[in-house]
Amino acid sequence: MKKSKYLLLVAAGALALTTGCDQDELDIPQKGVISFEDFYKTDKDAESAITIVYATTQKYFSHWTHQYNYGPYFALTNWMGDDIWLGGSGTDDCVEQRQMHQFVHGYDNIDIEDAYYVLYASILKCNYVINNFTTERLGELSPVQKKCVAEARAMRAFDHMLLGIYWGTPPIVETVLTPSDRPANSESQAAVMEWVAKECDLAAADLEWRKGADDYEGAVRITKGFALAVKGKALLWKGDYAGAKAALKSVIDNGNYELVPSEKMITIGHADGKGSSEAVLEFNYDGTNLTGQYERTERGGWNDHSTFTWRGDYVNNASLKDSSIFAGGWGWLNPSGPFAEALIANDGLESARRKAWIKTYDEMLYDLKWASDGDKFAPGKTDAKAKDKKRGLSHDIYANAGYFTYKINAHPSQGDQLDDGHLNRNASIMRYAEVLLMYAEACAQLGETSGDGLKALNDVQNRAQSKTVSSTLSLEAVQNEKEFELWLEGCRFADLVRWGKTETLEKQDAYLPTFADLINGPIGEYTEGTSEHKGVIVEKIGNQEADLWVQTYGSSLGFKKGKHELLPFPKRAMSLNNALVQNPGW
Repeated sequence: MKKSKYLLLVAAGALALTTGCDQDELDIPQKGVISFEDFYKTDKDAESAITIVYATTQKYFSHWTHQYNYGPYFALTNWMGDDIWLGGSGTDDCVEQRQMHQFVHGYDNIDIEDAYYVLYASILKCNYVINNFTTERLGELSPVQKKCVAEARAMRAFDHMLLGIYWGTPPIVETVLTPSDRPANSESQAAVMEWVAKECDLAAADLEWRKGADDYEGAVRITKGFALAVKGKALLWKGDYAGAKAALKSVIDNGNYELVPSEKMITIGHADGKGSSEAVLEFNYDGTNLTGQYERTERGGWNDHSTFTWRGDYVNNASLKDSSIFAGGWGWLNPSGPFAEALIANDGLESARRKAWIKTYDEMLYDLKWASDGDKFAPGKTDAKAKDKKRGLSHDIYANAGYFTYKINAHPSQGDQLDDGHLNRNASIMRYAEVLLMYAEACAQLGETSGDGLKALNDVQNRAQSKTVSSTLSLEAVQNEKEFELWLEGCRFADLVRWGKTETLEKQDAYLPTFADLINGPIGEYTEGTSEHKGVIVEKIGNQEADLWVQTYGSSLGFKKGKHELLPFPKRAMSLNNALVQNPGW
């Protein structure tokens, strides 16, 4: 193999997001580059190669994007769900993201292209490991080499599973491609999931289990548990519920994962919860050991801390003194009103999960510390707080019903925020709660109404301190619990599609109210202000009408059956790969 093939990083990585240049033009000896003949030989080489897999995948999942505000992995798995509203500064903000959320995007949407690219870029790095540490090339592999290959194989399977979930029939790529390669679509989505499951079995054979619930390395490095959990998830998609149940049961029975206690749910998604007992896989990030803004953002997310935290210039920002919340956000993401109300109805206001996931406006006003509280602050409403104009909202907030994201906000008091403002928390790929709920679903799909499946469901419900605890296992109960437990963890849209429950998506953003505080004066249809804080939902204010997007897009707005179950293959990929067949409706 020629030296230059070692360098075909981007050309091969995105499946014909290539330049199409002649191979001879690439056959130029590179100074300072180790050739294949001198690399991919030793245990040290294997560890170096798999480290690149982790580093590159984490960088691309968490940082690499044309938007420079969040990771493509989050965008792919969360933007289309019915449990969020995109707010930002108003109707002219979050444009490409809102188009994806409203299903009015085209095949040139940048978030879709970025997500497609980063998955194949990760696959490329995995293939370097898998294709070069082989018995054909090296003879008998050492245990270290086998483990590194297995980790790459499991990561590659996970990448392909995501491609299969969102694009249906993506090309399966098992080798390092050349610019002339034009890989074709897979036979079917089911075939992709079957391939993923088999790859996970091959990987699991050479992987170790996590060494107990407090094993940090086992939380941030690919283990047998992760491989088998991915297999279970792929088989759920294939409809092989017995196979999924068996794979997921092996993860549960191994005993190396535990749900964190109720009082520690607040740590989920935050720095003080890194590598917890329920981390099946997280990308490790220790920003304290890195120097400079670029190095930190390469590893830990670009502007996540601002993207997902409350809109700082619409809050009395200078007066917010509570260290449990970062004060300078952009407010791109709000809980949808229906989701917040359903969570409260299901769990109750006092549940550990509700308190860890979302905040009400009253909690913002009365349970956070503001400058005017001085040293005598105590949570709870008082007359002085109710009349204090230096707390709460200073501006109306679009796409909001009086509920505020708390689960993935930057919490300085929990160690999330670094000195330069970027985040110091791991990127979660899968939690044990998802394993339990997938197992419960597999059991429910098989018609079981009690037993271990019900226990798995109850474990999640009881840990949440939910007032809803099922006495019988049913698919509906599992579906409801997944909506609440796995909010903002990349499951909602995919689950709705898999279950054929897309009715809410068909009305996506047909109604988006504005939330305001009348202590700031008259607003919208409210012609008088108040002397105390009073949060209200406003139907119309300026161009922020609740039905603006119906007026804008008409019948084009929202999910369309037969089309939006799958994303379009990106425009650039289609133009460069004539073997790739576009998905229906695109």
